[in-house]
Order: sequence, then structure tokens, then C-alpha cells
Amino acid sequence: MVKVELGKEYVTFKLEGSQKFLALKSSVRIPLKKIDTVSTETVKPLWLAGKVGTHMPPIFWAGTFWTMAGKIFYYVRDRSKCITVRLNDHEYRKVVMEVDDKESVARELRKLIG
Repeated sequence: MVKVELGKEYVTFKLEGSQKFLALKSSVRIPLKKIDTVSTETVKPLWLAGKVGTHMPPIFWAGTFWTMAGKIFYYVRDRSKCITVRLNDHEYRKVVMEVDDKESVARELRKLIG
């Protein structure tokens, strides 16, 4: 799982322990004003993409992936426990993270982005 820190201007997804190693990154910080939507739909498996990180389809993927939709950051083990944050004018087009309570995190993010 990923630790989520919600602030007044940013949301930060912090990866800990082996998660950092597998994703080749320790955190992803996103300005709230760059967030377009937040979804809790089950994530579809990722098959074809350029990647920097770990990819063991369909079980696990972590790191930066380049797809037809753009650059996406994933940290996913259980696809049913993820939130998908769609972004505008940001390094990533989407950030997909497995979190402890996806509905609660999504609800709080939606409140913050208005």
C-alpha cells in the first residue's frame, strides 16, 4: 500500500520500503489544481507499454509507464483497491495507486479539488 498525505495545495503518495525499489521512485507529489478527476473503478491490466519500474502482468506493476494515453505512474498489486487520478498539464497523465481505503481517499481528494 501507499501512504497518502493530503495538504491544502498538494497530495503526496509516498512509497515505503521495497515499494520504492520496485517503482524506482519514493513519492509522487501532485498539485491539487492539476487534478481533473478521481476514480475508484477497478483498474484494467496493463499489457503493452514502455516502462521504468517493475511489471509482472497481470499481478503487479510499479513505476512510470508510457502508453498511447500518455505517461502514467502505477503502484498496483490489487487492482480493486486503487484510485486513478487523472491530471491536466502535469508530468503524468494519470497516477494509479493502491491505497488502504480507496473510497475515503477519493472522497477527501474530491472535496479538496472542489
